[in-house]
Amino acid sequence: MTGVLLLALALASYGGFALLALSQDRHWERAGGARCCPERLARPMRIAGYALLATSLALSLWRDGPGFGSLLWATMLSVGAVAVTCTLTWRANWLRPVVRTLQGIA
Repeated sequence: MTGVLLLALALASYGGFALLALSQDRHWERAGGARCCPERLARPMRIAGYALLATSLALSLWRDGPGFGSLLWATMLSVGAVAVTCTLTWRANWLRPVVRTLQGIA
């Protein structure tokens, strides 16, 4: 069970930072979107990104309690941010399905 929570924590952290990054025009375009991120998508993407980061905090506190959970959350934030940075730097096309899905929603 703790392994599943750790995986969910990592995915929530990565997903949150990916949505925050994709809400910026430069990253939106690099990942295969239009020249700029539509305003009708930017705000909901930012809200969802912050919600995923808050979810990762809740998961880490639930998994390990406030003592080690807060340290685990801070570490996962760093790991998630670096992972999104590496994805956008070397393999931005991996985020193309996310961009296409978001364009289809709006």
